[in-house]
Amino acid sequence: MEQTTKDRALMKALAQKEPRQLPSNFAYVTMRRIKEEQRTEERRQHKLAIITMIAVTLVGVATLLYLLGDVIWQSLVSISLKPDGFALVLPTLFCLVFFALLNHWLSRHRTA
Repeated sequence: MEQTTKDRALMKALAQKEPRQLPSNFAYVTMRRIKEEQRTEERRQHKLAIITMIAVTLVGVATLLYLLGDVIWQSLVSISLKPDGFALVLPTLFCLVFFALLNHWLSRHRTA
């Protein structure tokens, strides 16, 4: 009997309500919301990728310093004691800076 009472109440409530019509711009609003959610998800994924990349890089650098720290330190000391040791460091440093700037410039012009 309880079931029939619920059914009658439901039927009465449905009969009283006017059929709802969707707004004229329903598709536009829905697509805009979907695009906003997609952008939000893409931003979240991008931030997660950057954080992961930073973490992996820091762990890699820390591992290299832990494993090769003494060798690197000894190499720097030996280079600083001998004046001809800088003969290879300065061109290498120049090339490193040049290619970093070139990479930055190309990446900016490629996306523009």
